[in-house]
Amino acid sequence: MIRRRSDRRPALLVYTAAVVAAGVIATAWAIGAYPIAPTISLTATGGREGILLGLVFWVALGLLGGLRIQRLHGHGVLTFHLPFILAATALGGPAAGAIVAAISTFEQRERREMPWYGLLSNHAALAFAAVLSGIVYLEVDRLVALTLPSDIQAARLVSLVAAGLTLTAVSGGLAAVTIMLRDGLRRQEVVRIFDVGHRTTAAGEVVLGWLMTVTYLSMGWWAASICALLVLVAWAGHDARELSRFDPLSGLLTRTGFDEPLRRAIEQQRHGHRSAVLAIDLDGFKSINDHYGHDMGDEVIRIVGERLRTSIRLTDAAVRRGGDEFSVLLTDLPDADTAAVLAQRIHDRLCAPVEFDDQVVRVGASIGVFVIDPEGPERTVQRVHKSADRLMYQAKKAGGGLRVATREPTLVA
Repeated sequence: MIRRRSDRRPALLVYTAAVVAAGVIATAWAIGAYPIAPTISLTATGGREGILLGLVFWVALGLLGGLRIQRLHGHGVLTFHLPFILAATALGGPAAGAIVAAISTFEQRERREMPWYGLLSNHAALAFAAVLSGIVYLEVDRLVALTLPSDIQAARLVSLVAAGLTLTAVSGGLAAVTIMLRDGLRRQEVVRIFDVGHRTTAAGEVVLGWLMTVTYLSMGWWAASICALLVLVAWAGHDARELSRFDPLSGLLTRTGFDEPLRRAIEQQRHGHRSAVLAIDLDGFKSINDHYGHDMGDEVIRIVGERLRTSIRLTDAAVRRGGDEFSVLLTDLPDADTAAVLAQRIHDRLCAPVEFDDQVVRVGASIGVFVIDPEGPERTVQRVHKSADRLMYQAKKAGGGLRVATREPTLVA
């Protein structure tokens, strides 16, 4: 079965509505069942004004991260919202955590890429997870306090770890179901999306949440603000590393970022997994630059990058190798025919007209599709790239279109 990404699947829409309802109901229930604790107050005297200011403080910190300019187009971009949600939960309870989770997690990337119902589902899922994590925090804190009555900070850390695990597991699980319904992925494929990097970062964010809570309680909000500044420094460093893996014009991976998943796909070959690499070269791109100018050429590259990103699944990868040359990795294919069909769809999408400044231009594409077959010999990353390139040259020599093979192609003179 050929799987395609779709934001309009009936099952996805029903699931999204259920998540939104669950998030709204859970938040409303938490506000009634768990009054916001005065611990979150931003003033010495407490009261409603202090509690409101405390909520505004944590929401503002979350928005500071979520609304930062985010130029990253890769999968699994880390947002670092957990510390703020966990700290607000520990200080104010489940209701405070749900409010901060629902409001403070808006991202610029989200507004640009998500449909409105997906955005609602995203925040409702986090609010629902925050309510559950808040309840877990209170229960674990009560039980641990009986065991460690003299060590308040140790009890708080254990409780935050339990709450953090709940928050990440529930929100991640809800997101995983969305991905499965939208992209038609299997459970094993979705699990690979939440890799070691995600889990390691989540663990670090739980510790940051604990640190913010401790400094907020023992010193004041200004100390927690210093912790937040450290998080911002971590954000900047993460973004800098991620940007080095992505091409700024097309938004696709660079060769370094692409070869890593390709290497994993080659390793999976010995376990019976089939994948394919598409080498893509645009036809007629030079004439577009010569006739319309480099601004039009850049627009074509940008649109090609966008079309490739929206044509592949989360478990696939796309790279701009330089100039007008691209590659795509298709993973977990049932057979070589599926690779050919998916490649044809990508080819048709790339060849659609491009509009720019009231002008319409057409660009073609030559694609070589090299299938990494489980029954074939093991190959290196370089050898796979070379095989796909040779097939692409054969397709270009034949006038464009596709050339698919599972064996090492011969070089065409």
